[in-house]
Amino acid sequence: MRMKSTLGLATLAAAAFSFALTAVSGSSSAQSTWDRIKSTNTLNAGCILHVPYWYKKKGSDEWVGWAIEGTKQMAKDLKPVGVKGWQCEMTTWGTAALGIQAGKLDYLFAMQATPVRATAITFAGPLYNHGFMTVNNKNFKARTWADYDKPSVKIAVIGGTSTAMVRRFVAPRATAVELPKAAEVPLSVIAGRADAMITTVINGVVAKQKNPDMGDFVIPTPLFSFPAYVGVANEPDKRFRDFVHWWAEWYRLRGQVERWVKDGLIGIGISEDSLPEKFYF
Repeated sequence: MRMKSTLGLATLAAAAFSFALTAVSGSSSAQSTWDRIKSTNTLNAGCILHVPYWYKKKGSDEWVGWAIEGTKQMAKDLKPVGVKGWQCEMTTWGTAALGIQAGKLDYLFAMQATPVRATAITFAGPLYNHGFMTVNNKNFKARTWADYDKPSVKIAVIGGTSTAMVRRFVAPRATAVELPKAAEVPLSVIAGRADAMITTVINGVVAKQKNPDMGDFVIPTPLFSFPAYVGVANEPDKRFRDFVHWWAEWYRLRGQVERWVKDGLIGIGISEDSLPEKFYF
């Protein structure tokens, strides 16, 4: 009887050891972002169809935009570890964190490091500062955030985004007009359903170009901005995150990121002379 019990315990112990060994070997076989990049020789960049960050020229499958220029430079800087090229992995602002967490994307530029996102991924940088501005209806005049911070003022934003959060910071008493799609926001201002819209300076320049019937382009005082980071995987191997962090700081402090952005705007027909004086990074 004792012999059977001993054999039973030995069998259970062997099974437990085998299971543990399988679990350990399975977890260790999962490649980190750094190791995957080295083994595939390819950088998987998150790309969103969003002018002037990432877009395709009419009649072409070639990706262009200021974030593409940054990706090309990053791939070039990773040549010493074997990177030979890069590719775009399509995503959206709403699903990018999940894509990074799942290993489908190596990174995404221009992300807001919100506390909720930080529970799934981590961030490197910042890459630059998102300066925020307003574009007014032609019949509405305002110059400071205090001018907008009134219940009688209707401010259009994209619901669930950083612009909605900014509105709560800079004009909490204003009446929020939250819309689900980015294209609906400037149209609501043109149609008079909102007095103004809040957007980033980069996106505001583009919106003004596409919608010349909009009113004043205003960067209200005091200046308000959030840092924009590079979203990367939160994983034990920190080599890729560390590389991207110092890569972002290197190109930001040299003024190269600002140059990429301005060149991206020029590439869609916006002259540098038409950019606002407080176009800041």
